[in-house]
Amino acid sequence: MDIKKHILSLFENKKCYSCQQDGHFFCPKCANDLEKYSPYCYVCKKYSKGFMIHETCSQYIPNISSIVVLTHYKYPIIKRLLKLGKYYNKPGIYGDIIDGNRDFFIQESQIQNSVLIPVPMHFLRRWKRGYNQSYIISKELSKNLDVSVNTKLLKKNKYSKQQSKLKASQRSKNLNGSYKCNPQKNIDFKSHIYLVDDIVSSASTLEECALILKKSGYKNISAICLASD
Repeated sequence: MDIKKHILSLFENKKCYSCQQDGHFFCPKCANDLEKYSPYCYVCKKYSKGFMIHETCSQYIPNISSIVVLTHYKYPIIKRLLKLGKYYNKPGIYGDIIDGNRDFFIQESQIQNSVLIPVPMHFLRRWKRGYNQSYIISKELSKNLDVSVNTKLLKKNKYSKQQSKLKASQRSKNLNGSYKCNPQKNIDFKSHIYLVDDIVSSASTLEECALILKKSGYKNISAICLASD
């Protein structure tokens, strides 16, 4: 982690990357005006209340009941913001996006009374980046929606290639054996678990995490992401 860069970022003069207003990386108005998804099944892309995976589509994503997605990664402002948040030491961007879309997450998910599990990052990659963006997103959702976050239940114990640099056909194999579940006394096996990530594409990362959780006894698993690719 570049400590100097991190310290400088704390004193950075924030301006909205959309309208240039002072005070935010993404001001409340621009965040709220973001074009959002209507509820749909992540597999067939057809309407589905609560972003549930249709029963007929569940063979393709068998371990996750729903994938809630805020918006599409194709929008230039979202692509820019998520790249800045992930790779350029601006994690405050995630809070701005979530603060401006609090109502969406309340209305379109069953996140209340659930447990948020950020998709874990291998400690070497986290050390290099300085933070796990999925954890930052989870914290912001927790703050806005009054739900708990747990970082001990799921760990990444294998250093693997970045999914974004692989073909869809390579992604599942790349993650084999990457994650480990450590059952927690304070998380009942009947709890509704939401895996949290920034971007979902093939959903192979979410599926691998969900598979490990299900093998350990957790059956009610959903996911929530800021954008789909």
